[in-house]
Amino acid sequence: MEGDRPGLERRADDARVVTGLWLALAQVAAILVGSAAAGYALAAAFLPPAAPRPERAAWGIALGLSLLAGSALLAFATGLSPVLAIMLAAALTLSAAAFVRRRGTSPVSPLSCRGRPTGVRAVTRPIHIFLALLAAFGVIVFSLRALAQPLWSNDFLAIWGLKGKILFAGAGIPRRLFTDPSLAFSHPEYPLGLPLLYASVCFLLGRWDDHALAVLFPFLQAATLLALFGWLRRRGASVALALAAAALLAQFEPLYSAFHTGLAEIPFSFVALLFGAAFSDVLDGTDRFAVRRLALAAFLAVSTKNEGLLLIAAAAVLALFAPRRASAASRSALAALLVPAVFLTGIGRLWKGSLPLRDFDFSYLTARIHELPPRIGEAIRTAFSEIVLPAWPGLLCLGALIAAGRSNASGNRLLALALISALAYLLLPSLAVAGPEWLVRTSFARTVSALAPLTATGIAIRLAEPRDS
Repeated sequence: MEGDRPGLERRADDARVVTGLWLALAQVAAILVGSAAAGYALAAAFLPPAAPRPERAAWGIALGLSLLAGSALLAFATGLSPVLAIMLAAALTLSAAAFVRRRGTSPVSPLSCRGRPTGVRAVTRPIHIFLALLAAFGVIVFSLRALAQPLWSNDFLAIWGLKGKILFAGAGIPRRLFTDPSLAFSHPEYPLGLPLLYASVCFLLGRWDDHALAVLFPFLQAATLLALFGWLRRRGASVALALAAAALLAQFEPLYSAFHTGLAEIPFSFVALLFGAAFSDVLDGTDRFAVRRLALAAFLAVSTKNEGLLLIAAAAVLALFAPRRASAASRSALAALLVPAVFLTGIGRLWKGSLPLRDFDFSYLTARIHELPPRIGEAIRTAFSEIVLPAWPGLLCLGALIAAGRSNASGNRLLALALISALAYLLLPSLAVAGPEWLVRTSFARTVSALAPLTATGIAIRLAEPRDS
């Protein structure tokens, strides 16, 4: 019996570790659900009364996560305890939500309710249940991938997680993040939205836990599916079509993979979908809250990734070329796009100083412009041979779905946003210091995968029946 004691002790230790992990996962899940509940209460200030609950839940999640990240900034700026700052921000949010509820909401334009008559509920059919279960299956599979081990991707360890851990450990934003040459590999020019969110969750958890943080990513996947389903329903798509789009997106492994857990692609894909939906709502004049949603989504896009500025630039181009009848809406859209972008970029420049994009050499746009065409060709050839060609069956199906749809302004706009962004991701490697081939191989497929929710929504709304759209 004495010889069995070390084995028994090891098994007991393993059991304690597993129990501790499950407890930490449950605690992070509770933090995220609590933040979403606070955000859901405030979402009434950003959505029309006719908005479906799934769409309101998605915006509530975005608002709740923004509340968490912003609370860390409040704590750092005021010297408050981060936990106290989060509690204070939550109390203020709930007070603001109660004020909005007391004021009530004004009617919305007919477009926002078209296809969804007030008081009429869709009949639940077996196909709806099957598609909902298929979407849930995708979330479960990704959860198993995400939670199987601590966050391990190279960019998490070197960029997003490293910064979050530094913010958490120091309860502040040290200048060395931007000035220390030994931290140059962590890309000091990247936005701090995701590291601030990591730090805030861990402040509430009471410790840094890069395994429990993985819960955030299936949570964001579910939020993305809710946003897709809710917006499609509000814009007139049938339940079956909206569920089918969500179910297919939930299985999209190139985005919802173990490698992407901890990186910014999954958060950015959620934000990009909210951005595209709000942008389309503004130009279509669906409701008076759309400009608020677009401003919030633009703020989140710039705070999450540098690619957020590219997304805003693409939307600004589309707004400038909007039909003349939408000129007033396009001016509102431009204001909602540019104000957050200019504000955040200006604050970042004053705070961080002038930080170069060290992966890129912009002399190829000026003194060395004669070298640019062959570099563009190299980027395109590499992308085609190593990424596009191997994915031809999926791209063929994508093209067939686009061709099967009917042209409409909303769907065309979302697909144009995705296409312009993808082209920018393709051409930017031509400016890479390490060469176009290197940057295409290391980042093109990953960054393009974040456009999948935006693309899926654009395709789905084009497939909606004309009488419903």
